[in-house]
Amino acid sequence: MQKADIPKELVYVSSFDQEGFKREKTNDGFEYLDLQGKPVRDKAILKRIDELVIPPIWEDVWICKNAKGHVQAVGYDLKGRKQYIYHPKWSEYRQQNKFSQLPLFAERLPIIRERVAADLRKRGWPKERVLALTVKMLDEYYLRIGNLNYKRNNETYGLTTLRRKHLNDNGKSLSLTYKAKSGKYRNVSVSNPTLAKLIRETSDLPGYEVFRYIDEDGKSQTIDSSDVNEYIKELSEGDFTAKVFRTWGGSRLSIDYLEDAKKDVEENPRRKIETALVQRVAKKLGNTVSICRDYYIHPKVLEAVAQPEFKMPRISNAKKYQHLDTSEQVVLKILMER
Repeated sequence: MQKADIPKELVYVSSFDQEGFKREKTNDGFEYLDLQGKPVRDKAILKRIDELVIPPIWEDVWICKNAKGHVQAVGYDLKGRKQYIYHPKWSEYRQQNKFSQLPLFAERLPIIRERVAADLRKRGWPKERVLALTVKMLDEYYLRIGNLNYKRNNETYGLTTLRRKHLNDNGKSLSLTYKAKSGKYRNVSVSNPTLAKLIRETSDLPGYEVFRYIDEDGKSQTIDSSDVNEYIKELSEGDFTAKVFRTWGGSRLSIDYLEDAKKDVEENPRRKIETALVQRVAKKLGNTVSICRDYYIHPKVLEAVAQPEFKMPRISNAKKYQHLDTSEQVVLKILMER
């Protein structure tokens, strides 16, 4: 990444050794030290640091001195992995630019699916198998990945933080019921019987979390969003994370729901096809309409299908697209058009 990639209202942070504060443990919590090792007393600075909600388990924490730095804090989790807290405007900017990844992601998706299928066939519950299961869930149900910070601080959940109490299982059907980001309650029916069977198996492993694995010592272990994102990058050989599945899902759902949205407009001619379509996709994803429109449907796809003259393009029978269904191939064709 270069300085030029940063929005003008932010400052590019290139080093985590200077111009920052360090966090030190005390008997009753933490204190923050400046470059000279003196405790920070400024109430405005302490308030900003508090609002970053830096996980207490992080070690070697560095906090940016500049409130406009694109990286606001850095630390290491319990597994020794470097973690970042970004400025909200940088996160928003990155999310908007995620759309540019979709064509490449679509081309890599068949490879991802092949490797996920292979890992799901493994015996027992090694880490690769449960990671494959979570990616399969992302691919079919477009769920948020979940993160320990949201679970601890907001009591909201995503895929990797779901617990047994969130499973509704009557033996015939399985659903996930939980409070998701922004306090929205979700009830996701796992209609794929194979996935439902695998979820039942992994949730029976020792521990509270639904998605767990057995390590080399025979102990039950949890996974987190970092594990899943690293797995996705390994499978795809690209800089993709769990979020891209949700963006891809919103874009392909806009194709799936197009005919239903047209019927909505026929019943109420005052409505616009674009609005009717986004409302349907937002309901499926568990988002507000505005968030769904801005972040989870590629603008090129939405613009194309909203045109009265839009017609479904012919799809390919090429072998390289055999793991993409009809609506996914339509999305890819739209994205590849100049």
